Formats: sequence, structure tokens, C-alpha cells
Amino acid sequence: MFHLETFSPVNPYEYYQRHRRRLSMNNTVQSYLNTYEALKPHIKWKVSDKRIIMMVAAIYILNDEEIQIDRFLSLAEKIKSQSPLFSPLRSHARYTTAAVFDVKLENPAEEIQSLLDLYERFRSLRFGSGIYTYHAATILLTSGHEDIEAIIRKAKEIYNGMKQEHTFLTSSSDYPLATLLALDNKPDIINHIEGFYRELNNNGFRKGNDLQFLSHILALGDKEKSTNLISHAVQVFDAFARSKLRAKPIYYPVMGMLALLPQKEFSMDAVVALYDELNEHKDFKWQKDMNVMLASSIFVSGKLEQEHVAETSLNTILEAILEAQQVVMITTMAAVTAANTSSNSN
Repeated sequence: MFHLETFSPVNPYEYYQRHRRRLSMNNTVQSYLNTYEALKPHIKWKVSDKRIIMMVAAIYILNDEEIQIDRFLSLAEKIKSQSPLFSPLRSHARYTTAAVFDVKLENPAEEIQSLLDLYERFRSLRFGSGIYTYHAATILLTSGHEDIEAIIRKAKEIYNGMKQEHTFLTSSSDYPLATLLALDNKPDIINHIEGFYRELNNNGFRKGNDLQFLSHILALGDKEKSTNLISHAVQVFDAFARSKLRAKPIYYPVMGMLALLPQKEFSMDAVVALYDELNEHKDFKWQKDMNVMLASSIFVSGKLEQEHVAETSLNTILEAILEAQQVVMITTMAAVTAANTSSNSN
């Protein structure tokens, strides 16, 4: 038996706003699909993994930029031609790097040598060679920070702290995040990260590299609200566990990104709806984990466009979300390209 008193009138403005947001996110998915289809004929024979094409399309859409195919391809070839003979930038990584350069830098072709120089400066401080160091250098270059040497040294200090706490979990894949945390410049950051790691593990998250990554992402948020961030991360975890996506450890980083949103803004149903829409595309139906990352990123981007979220302002939180989104994208991108750098350099 239903009771009329359990129902409240629908606020027309709130209904309109929800409908408008849904349309906006659906439009973003369609723009993403269009970008993917426009790009695919040009590089599908030059990459061995279609996720690289997916990543390139996502970089443009999530940065609200329209791809100019000829400009993008020209930039990718310039990156290849200027890179050292055995550099991963001569292989598939040139495409994702070109996309990041194109959306982040005003004169991207002129900054290629700057990236190569920055890479060598990271190497001089004993960062390992490889794609993750290039991505750390890309984060630093696109940040526009002037004190390059100080940030690289701080990143190395943070990385060494990570390594000391979790010797077997920490690897070169943590270089990009260590660089972002260095730019964020919070005091006592390692203890802050470890606090998140312990509390989240106590609340059902499995120990491992994915939990370490999640802890790093939450550390980008407001230090004074650590308890709230942990509580919200647990709520997001529970929402994933109840959904058909499940709370897989590989999703921990996107859970962290979603947990940085104001709590009332998170909607598991909306993330799942975006995921379902992506899965309908024939090229994406076998890329379930990538689709979860993309659906979550599109959801976050849609929320950041809303006036009431921007006005609350929470400027520091918004910046943290953007940083988290960037590092989730870049680390995913690096993992995909690293898995393919042994392929031929078409």
C-alpha cells in the first residue's frame, strides 16, 4: 500500500536541471564517439591497441577541445622525429603525448624539446627511463611551474617516501602522481597518504597498488577534511559494490576521483548509464574497465561544468578533482602505451 505522504512535489527547476545535465553528459558521450570515429581511420594501422585511440579521443573531449586531425597527426610525427632513437615517444606514446600537448599548450610543437630536456632532468635525479618519466615530465611542463628543479627534487622525495612505506607496491608507474603531489606541495604528505591507506583498508578496501593510488588521489583534496573524504570514498565504494560494475580494485582510482566531488553530487546511476552507453559501441564492448574510467571521467566533467558546483566554491576541491582526473587519465594512458611499446614503431 502506498502512502501519499511519502511523495513530495517535483520541483520543476530541479527536474529541468537534472534533465539538462543528463542531456549534456549524453552529448559528451556522442562527441567522444564522433571524435573516436574521426580519428580511427588515420591511426588504426599504426597502433596495436584500440584503447590508445580511445585515450586520444577522451583527452580532447574531457578538455572540451575539438580535434583537428591534420594538426594532431603533424604534431605526433614531430614528436616522433625529434625523440631519441629508442624513446617510447617514437612508438604509440607519441599519439597520447601529442593529444595532451595539443589541449594543454598554446604552441605545442615548440615545446617538444622542452619535454625532452625535462625528461633528462628527471633522469639526472635518478628517475628511471621509460614512459612514466615522460608522463611525469609532461605533467610538470603543462603545469607552467617555473621552479622546475625544486619540483623534480620534491617529486623524488615523495617517490622515495612512497617506496619506503610500500617497497613492493611502488614503481615507476607512481612517477606521474609523485609529480602532481610535488606540485600540490602539501606538508607531511607521506603520513597523510598513509593515513588514508590504513583507514580505507580498515573499511573494506583491499591492500595493494590500487589502494595506494586511491590514497594518493585523496591526498590531493583538502587536508582538513580527511575524515569526510574517507567517508565519501567508502560510500562510493559501496555504491560500486551494489551496482553491476562491482567494486574491483582496478576501479579504486576512479572512486577516489568521484569521492573528491561534493557528496551530494555523486550519482552511481548516472555513471552506470554512461557506462552502458559506451558499451553499446561495437569497438568498446570488450573494453569494460576502460569504459568505467571514461564514464566516471565524463560524469565528473559534467559536474564541473555546473554553475552551482563552481559557485560553491570549493576552488581547492575543484582543482583537486581536475588534478585527480588528469592523473587517472595519464596513468591509464601510460599503462596502455607501456604495454604496447615493445610493438613496432609504425
